Amino acid sequence: MTEKYSKEGNINLELVDKANNFTNFVYEQIKPFLKGTILEVGSGIGTYSKKIINDFPNNKIMLSDIDEEYVNQLKNKFTQSNVDVVKLDLMNKYDFGNINKSIDAAFALNVLEHVKDDVRALNNIYDVLSPGGLFIILVPAHKFLFNCIDESIGHYRRYNKREILKKLTHTKFKIRTLFYFNFLSLFGWFWTGNILRRKTVNESAMSLFNSIVPILRIFEKYVLRKKIGISLIVVLEK
Repeated sequence: MTEKYSKEGNINLELVDKANNFTNFVYEQIKPFLKGTILEVGSGIGTYSKKIINDFPNNKIMLSDIDEEYVNQLKNKFTQSNVDVVKLDLMNKYDFGNINKSIDAAFALNVLEHVKDDVRALNNIYDVLSPGGLFIILVPAHKFLFNCIDESIGHYRRYNKREILKKLTHTKFKIRTLFYFNFLSLFGWFWTGNILRRKTVNESAMSLFNSIVPILRIFEKYVLRKKIGISLIVVLEK
């Protein structure tokens, strides 16, 4: 995530990292859009970094995070010759000076909600994409779900389609596709954060959810058809 290190945020990152079925399910949504020189925005502890490095061994890959602790972890974990790791604050033009100005595909999973001026962040990414380059974002959806978990890990907001579309009018991006993702987590998030008022995701619940992802994958593909979910995925094109 693109956020300053926090205890709650790191706990959630570690839990998600262990949920391999779930992270593979997320990765399946973005992998078809990855190409050429790839930038991961908000790499955190490298959960998705290792997937793209394994699947794109001949591509130039740049990992990034705003937090120096995560940047150092990433540098120690990933020493492949085709991988660079940089500090990147989406609000800081100086940091973008370290980014190759010909990125073919960038992605940010659960990052944009951590940025106070998300329109400015979108425009900064636009500037480093090559013509025809793609920016894939996954953001938390539904404002009624905003709770103490969001607050504890530094979320400024949750999104709806209308808000995303409005903010994109202040950029030059074209929308390739937009869809909801991960229906089942709606209930767990609401119960944990809105009802129980806990600040972190429950480990047992996450483990159970991870075990039923194969069923969820089929249900979302053939029944829901990406029309409802706890997250929004948007693919943008320069």
